[in-house]
Amino acid sequence: MTRRSLFRLVSLLLLFIFAGAFQLTAQPTAPEFNEPGIGRIMRVGVAPTGPPIIFKQGDKYSGIEADLARNFAGSIDKYVKFVELPFNDLIPALLNGKIDIIMSGMSYTEMRAIRINFSQPYLKVGQMPLVRIEDVSKYPSTLALLNTKGKIGVEYGTTGDFLVQENFLYAERVPYQDIAKAPDDLVAGKIDMFIYDSPVIWWLASEYEAKGLAPLVVPLSEEFLAWGIRKDDSQLLAQANAFLEEYRESGELQKIIKKWMPYAKL
Repeated sequence: MTRRSLFRLVSLLLLFIFAGAFQLTAQPTAPEFNEPGIGRIMRVGVAPTGPPIIFKQGDKYSGIEADLARNFAGSIDKYVKFVELPFNDLIPALLNGKIDIIMSGMSYTEMRAIRINFSQPYLKVGQMPLVRIEDVSKYPSTLALLNTKGKIGVEYGTTGDFLVQENFLYAERVPYQDIAKAPDDLVAGKIDMFIYDSPVIWWLASEYEAKGLAPLVVPLSEEFLAWGIRKDDSQLLAQANAFLEEYRESGELQKIIKKWMPYAKL
């Protein structure tokens, strides 16, 4: 082989090598791990039993908290993953790292704040009773309500549950893990009253009006709903507070609340 032939052969080989290298680098690259949506999931703990705050319509999570969860996750470039749990298991799941945030109509209390941090509140509510229409006249005053000897349904581990234990001294407490059965039990006479967050009671009163249920418009407490976050997750807490502050100032928070609670006074 002549020197000229050898030079041409080497040149052709180098050309093929560079061409192959160019094709390899020109291919689309796989997304980086830290790009939005790849390994960036916000696990949201919910007990979806309380419309219009958080509930399920078919397989879809709906309500105020569901809308806020999706919007908040999007604002920090994350995808939301709802993790469904009984209400009383939400704080243990948060502390054990199974979820990142609780967005399930949880009220701020001093006892809960010992174990977890809370975001700034987004809604003021109160505990309210749901009764049969024919029993409304039995409770002409708050004192008559507190002195009832009937059976009161509550969701286990909630502020409504604590309120009944502390203030309804003569009543029989009936705790539910899943409150979906409570309105039907009230209609059937298995319980005499159901006490829960006022937005949920208004929703159920509307849904069960034809079956003879009505709210007692006697707020029994003043509470503030907020999001639960681990004590060591200061970044998520700051992001949650910044999101809520921005949404409140822009009016978007009020729009979402009004969407699900048209009667709400904000």
